[in-house]
Amino acid sequence: MPTDAQADMSTPTAIDSATPSPTSSAVAASPSIKPGPTQAPAKAATATPPAKPAKSAKSVTAPVQAAAAPPGTLVTNAEALPGCAYSYIPTPLASQADYGLTLLDTTYSLSSSYQPAGLVQATVAGSSELVRSLIVPDLRSMVGAARAAGAPLAIASAYRSYANQVVTFRHWVNVQGSALALTSSARPGHSEHQLGTVIDFKSRGGPDPWTMADWGKQSAAGIWLAANAWKYGFVMSYPRGLSAKTCYEYEPWHYRYVGLAEAAAIRASGLTPRQWIWEHQPNPELPSPQ
Repeated sequence: MPTDAQADMSTPTAIDSATPSPTSSAVAASPSIKPGPTQAPAKAATATPPAKPAKSAKSVTAPVQAAAAPPGTLVTNAEALPGCAYSYIPTPLASQADYGLTLLDTTYSLSSSYQPAGLVQATVAGSSELVRSLIVPDLRSMVGAARAAGAPLAIASAYRSYANQVVTFRHWVNVQGSALALTSSARPGHSEHQLGTVIDFKSRGGPDPWTMADWGKQSAAGIWLAANAWKYGFVMSYPRGLSAKTCYEYEPWHYRYVGLAEAAAIRASGLTPRQWIWEHQPNPELPSPQ
């Protein structure tokens, strides 16, 4: 979405609401695992004739709880991908080193105090917007390759703090209304821009991409990014026609840096970034014993 709106507008109800919009599905809750009660052994009968001996109680073993994986550990999450309900659950992998696996959607969020380390101006892309320094080498390579291919890139928006996202989200609520804004703008804490590894690109010298009908198909830069960004560690967070999986509308300008190996794996999987990242979250519970 565009850079922060300047007006100081009142906070919409949607910012603090944990109620999903009518089109949102509920978050799939992790199954609670409760061991059954252990029966006491039956007392021997004293009456005559003797009663039949009571059957022994079936042994029930409590499930073992697995510890959460250390930050950055790739594990297979056995839980189904949650629906796009609106809540404020702290994202499981929120350390600075977990930038490629930090799950942010309509449910999982960062704290208001989260600020990425090593923010620098994206001068390699001719911009004063801030990004994490760790993405600069691959960003430089990508910008150069795009320029050589006749699809020069520029940056419309990059890092946004929690406070900046408050203003941005209020702006879109005022412009679009609460229900529509929720599908196209993240509530504070839920924005990938807070990671410092996300860039909204545009064509160099061109308008903001969201002002066009489909920047991803109507611009050389958008077409080039869709085909090549993954080679440089960037993935499109919200591809066309998959809002039920991504929780947001199609945004062909919004690219998240996840790393070279991770971007290649996401592309090879055929999954959206949210699906792939969900599958690599810590899963603290083992399946219930049969």
